[in-house]
Amino acid sequence: MDSIDWLSLTALLMVAVLVVPGALRMNRGVLLRNAALWLAAVVALVWVYDRFGPFGF
Repeated sequence: MDSIDWLSLTALLMVAVLVVPGALRMNRGVLLRNAALWLAAVVALVWVYDRFGPFGF
Protein backbone atom coordinates (compact mmCIF):
# COMPACT_ATOMS: atom_id res chain seq x y z
CA MET A 1 0.00 0.00 0.00
CA ASP A 2 1.15 3.51 -0.68
CA SER A 3 1.38 6.11 2.04
CA ILE A 4 -1.77 7.71 0.61
CA ASP A 5 -3.71 4.47 1.08
CA TRP A 6 -2.54 4.22 4.69
CA LEU A 7 -3.52 7.84 5.26
CA SER A 8 -7.01 7.22 3.87
CA LEU A 9 -7.42 4.11 6.01
CA THR A 10 -6.30 6.01 9.11
CA ALA A 11 -8.72 8.85 8.36
CA LEU A 12 -11.59 6.39 7.88
CA LEU A 13 -10.83 4.69 11.19
CA MET A 14 -10.65 8.04 12.98
CA VAL A 15 -14.06 9.05 11.61
CA ALA A 16 -15.49 5.67 12.59
CA VAL A 17 -14.19 6.08 16.14
CA LEU A 18 -15.97 9.44 16.35
CA VAL A 19 -19.26 8.47 14.66
CA VAL A 20 -19.97 4.84 15.63
CA PRO A 21 -20.52 5.32 19.40
CA GLY A 22 -23.08 8.05 18.82
CA ALA A 23 -24.86 6.03 16.16
CA LEU A 24 -25.00 3.00 18.45
CA ARG A 25 -26.41 5.10 21.27
CA MET A 26 -29.12 6.63 19.07
CA ASN A 27 -30.30 3.41 17.41
CA ARG A 28 -30.28 0.93 20.26
CA GLY A 29 -33.64 -0.64 19.44
CA VAL A 30 -33.30 -0.99 15.69
CA LEU A 31 -29.56 -1.53 15.26
CA LEU A 32 -29.72 -5.28 14.63
CA ARG A 33 -32.62 -4.93 12.20
CA ASN A 34 -30.86 -2.20 10.23
CA ALA A 35 -27.60 -4.17 10.14
CA ALA A 36 -29.45 -7.22 8.81
CA LEU A 37 -31.21 -5.14 6.15
CA TRP A 38 -27.95 -3.52 4.98
CA LEU A 39 -26.20 -6.89 4.92
CA ALA A 40 -29.02 -8.38 2.86
CA ALA A 41 -28.90 -5.44 0.43
CA VAL A 42 -25.13 -5.75 -0.03
CA VAL A 43 -25.34 -9.51 -0.54
CA ALA A 44 -28.12 -9.04 -3.11
CA LEU A 45 -26.13 -6.41 -5.01
CA VAL A 46 -23.01 -8.59 -5.04
CA TRP A 47 -25.05 -11.56 -6.27
CA VAL A 48 -26.70 -9.49 -9.03
CA TYR A 49 -23.33 -8.11 -10.14
CA ASP A 50 -21.76 -11.56 -10.11
CA ARG A 51 -24.67 -13.08 -12.00
CA PHE A 52 -25.34 -10.35 -14.58
CA GLY A 53 -22.25 -8.12 -14.42
CA PRO A 54 -19.53 -7.87 -17.04
CA PHE A 55 -17.41 -10.60 -15.42
CA GLY A 56 -20.18 -13.08 -14.64
CA PHE A 57 -20.11 -15.02 -17.90
